[in-house]
Amino acid sequence: MNRHCRQNRERSSERAFIHMTPRYEVHCLRKNAFALTAIAPTGYTVHGVLHGSARLSVAGETFQLHEGVIALLAPAVRYSLRSQQDVLEMVVLRLEPSLIADMAARLRLTRIGQEFTFRERIVSDPQLAALLRSLHQEVERQWVGQDVILNALVDQILVHLFRHHLLVRHNLDVEFSRFGFVDRRLRRAIEFIHTHFDGEVRLADMARAAFMSAFHFARLFKRVMGMTPHAYLMGVRLRQAARLLATTDLSLLEIGRRVGYASQSHFTKAFKAWTGLTPREYRQASRGTRSSPNGLLFGTSPVERL
Repeated sequence: MNRHCRQNRERSSERAFIHMTPRYEVHCLRKNAFALTAIAPTGYTVHGVLHGSARLSVAGETFQLHEGVIALLAPAVRYSLRSQQDVLEMVVLRLEPSLIADMAARLRLTRIGQEFTFRERIVSDPQLAALLRSLHQEVERQWVGQDVILNALVDQILVHLFRHHLLVRHNLDVEFSRFGFVDRRLRRAIEFIHTHFDGEVRLADMARAAFMSAFHFARLFKRVMGMTPHAYLMGVRLRQAARLLATTDLSLLEIGRRVGYASQSHFTKAFKAWTGLTPREYRQASRGTRSSPNGLLFGTSPVERL
């Protein structure tokens, strides 16, 4: 009986808040059991644990995340994250490459043939941890002027990343496109994927867009991007699904169909693996809905709104 009551209390304390803009997202999560596998992230991701611990697996390595330890992940790096034992509370900041490029221009760091990556994947940085905690508090409170404060905090975090954690690498094969920093040999194929993701996209179609044979295209894509073309396509589809969930009232079935999933159950399974939340939970978290039937709080602050 006591164990059952404790589980109910833990369940009722779970919550999720998502603040989404075209150029960055802030996910504030508190969950008893949390797991995700980022298949093909197109942006830069910062993970900060506020309470509990998690296991991060990336590029064949495993790291333990806990309070004060921050994970910095560049685009196109596949990773998985799973909570351990205690309730996990964390903040995830996702930054679009265009935002990184704009800040580089503002800081006069832009040059032809360069890309930005993180020096280290795991860091202990009290100043960055404090900024992430402030970000988390601002998203949860949802007070007047939230957008102004969040934009200022994200700018602060970006400058801090450029000062201490981002490395500028010269790579003449890389150029900036509307979909981020891409290898010029793959640019047309990546643009084709982003334009036609809602239909049937075959390997031969992607290769043709890049003026390559399917065999050479698949090998080059895997070597340069660190994933298969179809894994990248799946990531693009799920990213678009997240935007539709946050900004439209379309049914889950229709959203799944629009991003290439004929079955709602397959869409739900893939989306939860990618974000750690079901499509319904993600929509509620990004909409400011007060609560869900199972008691998981979404998008509502423990502090009363003004």
